[in-house]
Amino acid sequence: MGILYIPTLSIIVTVKSINKIIEFYETGRISLFEISERYYYDFFNSNQSHWFFVSFITGFQECNVYTKKGTILTALQKLGGSTTFPIVFDVDGKRLSYEETDKVVDDLVYNNSFNCHGFTFLNGKFWFLLDNQKVELLIRENDYIPCTLPMLQEDGICLYYNYQSQLIHSAKMKDGVIQSKFGINTIITRTEQEIIDKYEVMHLDISKTRYFNLK
Repeated sequence: MGILYIPTLSIIVTVKSINKIIEFYETGRISLFEISERYYYDFFNSNQSHWFFVSFITGFQECNVYTKKGTILTALQKLGGSTTFPIVFDVDGKRLSYEETDKVVDDLVYNNSFNCHGFTFLNGKFWFLLDNQKVELLIRENDYIPCTLPMLQEDGICLYYNYQSQLIHSAKMKDGVIQSKFGINTIITRTEQEIIDKYEVMHLDISKTRYFNLK
């Protein structure tokens, strides 16, 4: 998964406000970004499901987002039009033919305009790449206050880690319910237990979960 730089296109540069916490700036830099997902499904009506791996190559504009203290982070804004190109592989890593790929893609439902962190911190406007270091910066510079789950308030955030203490998911309290975006899928989880169930395969360690309210 990574960014491939291509020549910059001409885009009107504007400054927009998402909410009181983070503003963003359209840089005009265009990138191709790979988002991978795996599926276990009977795409070919063979009465037997198989694992398939899909690499979604998508065009994004890189945007600067700012913390309250002005530190710049990068967020990816999906370009309009047909800017996503799925490439499908079987369990052995062999690329499917164009005809087979079309059959798989026709059955896929996905939303690659934002991920869990884009949902949590940027109102679902961006694909937002966060790691441990960047999320600590966000917490510190946007005045988040640690709390417990019972004390979590509206717009409070939840951070989930694996057994190696790496950030793997985030969620927020919305309409009185903990909600999050499940990967590239269209699914919005609506309870913490649903998050635990779906991220068990990624070795989520619930004991490392952290909760924060806005100051």
